[in-house]
Amino acid sequence: MRKIVCYNRLYGFFRTIVKVAGRTRYNWFKIFYPKKRAQRNVSLIGCGQFGFAAISYFLYKNLGSCFLQCYDVDKENSISTARFWGYVPVKDWKELIANPDCKYVYIASDHYSHSKYAIEALKAGKIVYCEKPIAVNDRQFKALEEVICRYPDKIYFGYNRPFSKAIADLKIYIQDILQPMTLNCFVSGHRLAPDHWYNDPKEGTRICGNLGHWIDLSMYLFEIRGYVPTKFDINIICADDQVADDNITVTYRTEFGDLVTLVLTSRTEPFEGINETINLQCGNVISKIDDFQAQTIWVGEKKKRIKYKPKDVGHQQSIVQPFHGKRREGEGVMLSTLLMLKIKEMALKHEKETVFHLKNNIIGD
Repeated sequence: MRKIVCYNRLYGFFRTIVKVAGRTRYNWFKIFYPKKRAQRNVSLIGCGQFGFAAISYFLYKNLGSCFLQCYDVDKENSISTARFWGYVPVKDWKELIANPDCKYVYIASDHYSHSKYAIEALKAGKIVYCEKPIAVNDRQFKALEEVICRYPDKIYFGYNRPFSKAIADLKIYIQDILQPMTLNCFVSGHRLAPDHWYNDPKEGTRICGNLGHWIDLSMYLFEIRGYVPTKFDINIICADDQVADDNITVTYRTEFGDLVTLVLTSRTEPFEGINETINLQCGNVISKIDDFQAQTIWVGEKKKRIKYKPKDVGHQQSIVQPFHGKRREGEGVMLSTLLMLKIKEMALKHEKETVFHLKNNIIGD
């Protein structure tokens, strides 16, 4: 109950209720979300907590009951999501993609399967929203990139922090500033059991599952300031060499003079969910973002304090990209994915440092 009260303060009543419904799968909670008229042309692959309580909720909030079909390898998840939101559950994801009434496919399945579903949906002519990560190994990345090159306007990516109000407010001050950047992200993540599916080696480790968010955020901030570096001197420090992807610090500097430090820790379960503090300096701009609930921006001697209620990590604006025209271009996501995969490889091989040339790893470059 204390957590429900806390979430209500952070996110508001309706978002809190749907989060509880996603955890419990109690169908009676749907009285708070009556059916709203809309064209039913959106299908969902992956009916876990995120597909249920984030993707479906924000689609409902912005578009109405646009739900066509859903699929999950866990049949019960598929059925409970269908009953709550009004999807029709299917036993075969290929049937979902082949449905001529389906225009949009949202992918929120396990990480290893993202690229497979995205490739097949793009080939079928669907508009695709693919949750992070878009690939968990080089083979997947190359296969997906080749298809995206053929259908560049049909895919949207689920890295949400660039769509947050805090980053939108910061963007105004660092747009095309062309100055080196120092960025620090301290992230208190969920404490995962050893048998949690994130820890399955094929899923890409917590580097792909979690740290990829802030790797991508750094790439987005590079884009905003007007120069994306190509050379990364990467260093990794782990608290426990036997656990290479948790309680970890990743640092990289670039040929432009940037310095990025990402810290992921999970020594305890954060009561309010993932908690993050982001500090940035670029030119004469200093920003401190406190868990996407508040931001302080200094520009020289001028200071601005902004509060965000409800807490906004960008999920809503990210999820509705295909409908509201605020699009994150794919090149930045592809570059951040390459950097993420290199860091994942380093962690798995217990490599402490390397120099990574981004452009050398782009197909056709």
